[in-house]
Amino acid sequence: MFRIISLLGLVGITAAIVWAIRAQRIQFAGTKQALRQQSLDIANNLRQWRALSTPARLRTLMRFFYLATLISVLLLAITGFLPVIFGQAVSNFALILHLVLAPLFAIGITALALFWAQRHRFNENDWKLLQQGFKKVERPASPEHPHVWQKICFWLSLLLAVPVIISTVLMMYPLYGTAGQEWLLHLHGYAGLVLLAVVVLHAYFVLIKKP
Repeated sequence: MFRIISLLGLVGITAAIVWAIRAQRIQFAGTKQALRQQSLDIANNLRQWRALSTPARLRTLMRFFYLATLISVLLLAITGFLPVIFGQAVSNFALILHLVLAPLFAIGITALALFWAQRHRFNENDWKLLQQGFKKVERPASPEHPHVWQKICFWLSLLLAVPVIISTVLMMYPLYGTAGQEWLLHLHGYAGLVLLAVVVLHAYFVLIKKP
């Protein structure tokens, strides 16, 4: 069952990404160039760390942890779901890479919670915007000025990260029997699949010029 759900989930996420590109909601070439430029800016700021002002340092750390967390989520999804889809257990190199990336994801999501919680607080205008659904508005979406849908995705990501991380930690200790370990594994997988969808959706809202 989990294999089928994982396959359907990944196919759905891939189809949504293809739709966004074909519908020109996301410009692939522009996105690639923007990510490349962001990476260069982050690397340059890190090299000139002492010369940066405090706000510039904070912005650099925020962008660094966002990109690092996004990459770690994508790699964790690849190493965690692809073997299952092909009917194999997560083992060998995929398991090693999955376990190495797991602490990086935990650190990244914790850093994002610390850096972004303040600006992702809901306010009185969010309900009005929420009533408009996905209707286009004039205010651009960005990590500096998040739209209500970005806020929802942000808090959902933090919420889903809790069972993903806790289930991994609990599986490392002999606290549960075979049935308990299997339940924790399924919890880890299902929560991870939903987390992947939410993270991709958040990235979509960040990439598009208008939500």
